[in-house]
Amino acid sequence: MFSVILSPRARQNLASVTVGLLSSAMMATWGYPAAALPQWESEDSVIHLTTEQASWFASVTLMMCIPGSLISASIYEWLGPRKTMLAFTPILGLFFMAMALASWETVQEAGMAETILLTSRVIQSIIVALLIPPAWVYTYEICDQSVRGMMSSFFEIWSTVGYLLSYLAGCFLSWDLIALLLPIVILVPAFTGLLFSPESPLWLARVNRENEAKEILERVRCTENEVTADLEAVRSSQNGKASSACSESLSTFTKKSHLKATIASSLIFTANQLTGLATIAIYVVHIFNESGVGLSPSWSSVVTGVFRLVFSVIASFLLRGQSRRRMLFVGNTLTAFASAIMGTFFYLQSLGQDVSWLSWLPLSGLALYMVGYAGAVGPTCWTAALEVLPGPVRSVGFAIATTCYSITGFTLSRFFLDMKDTIGLHGVFWFFSCGSLVFIIMVLFYIPETYGKSTKEVAAYWENTSKPETDKNANVSEGHFQSNTCELQY
Repeated sequence: MFSVILSPRARQNLASVTVGLLSSAMMATWGYPAAALPQWESEDSVIHLTTEQASWFASVTLMMCIPGSLISASIYEWLGPRKTMLAFTPILGLFFMAMALASWETVQEAGMAETILLTSRVIQSIIVALLIPPAWVYTYEICDQSVRGMMSSFFEIWSTVGYLLSYLAGCFLSWDLIALLLPIVILVPAFTGLLFSPESPLWLARVNRENEAKEILERVRCTENEVTADLEAVRSSQNGKASSACSESLSTFTKKSHLKATIASSLIFTANQLTGLATIAIYVVHIFNESGVGLSPSWSSVVTGVFRLVFSVIASFLLRGQSRRRMLFVGNTLTAFASAIMGTFFYLQSLGQDVSWLSWLPLSGLALYMVGYAGAVGPTCWTAALEVLPGPVRSVGFAIATTCYSITGFTLSRFFLDMKDTIGLHGVFWFFSCGSLVFIIMVLFYIPETYGKSTKEVAAYWENTSKPETDKNANVSEGHFQSNTCELQY
């Protein structure tokens, strides 16, 4: 019935929304420490985590993404992105809700509350690590070329919704109620939607199930030409050979053009974390506590979350018609400036200066940071990191890039408190400002422009940059490629 009523675009949108809800649930687990840790630090709390345990509780999600992202590529290339999400979504919900057991009096009397919290957190983190790559790849592959960039960038919107729900819940609910309610509100509809969503047609084509792939493409593509183009892109990228497992992707990974594309994707994600977003998102309440001015820390975190959401929506629509490199340049310029002025505020505070007249600055500075990050850097990173990868290595390449993202994010979030004690909060924010400047340099000199380019054109770009210089010059003379820019030119 739904196949008759819904248009191809509506089917793409529904599948993307379903995965978006799952993404919100995953990021709600990442934002949960911002709501729970301040409650556990209160004098009347029944939960008593040491500083070391609290630090691990906040950062373990990113640590588990380091091996989990790589393992995930093998799993979803074997099962398919949709089946992988269906298999692990209930487990995520179960162990999110399991944290509420730590509030039971019998558990506390047995001295098991902290153990349950930390164990549940570790398992949650493993499941999220396994879910992030297939969620991203599925959204990219279910949508047609005209909206892939915009729909992929919606991951930043859904991520922000997850964080914001955790922040808001922390203002009104106890930590155990948050653990019970958030999975029910987000994961139940996400799982239900996945039951009625199709498998990724491009994955089906890659594993030699072309008839099934064509059938789904005819339901989710607007024209027959789009169906033919997607199938042809898979065939040409695999030189006529369909893969049956992630091993085929691994076998082509050592090709020079594929290595260069994977390095580009990994650099995008690494630089993304150097701007400080993951650390700020996890410790936002702590940062506002340290500032000692402005609104209450919990409500300040909600305000910055709202800024992040609003500008994520704006950026996602801008991405449909804007250069990826321009978006990254403008966004990183704003985050560099915002981090610099935040660092200046905390530097004056560390000198014992009266900063009461600057009480507006912490909230305004982080709001400006969110304008730059959510309005450009975040959505563009997730989109560009996928767009630069040719089809044969999209699974493994994106898994490696996500692993780099996780290593950098884990290192910064795990040692944030140590960095603060060593170089001060001002030093931490100046470090983030420098990270944004490094990102700008990388965009200018290495990352290619992918806006408006098909997957076949992107693959041709990396092939061209991997050829000997004489071959590149020959291509220039034919008008196909210009080697002295990072733009794809055809």
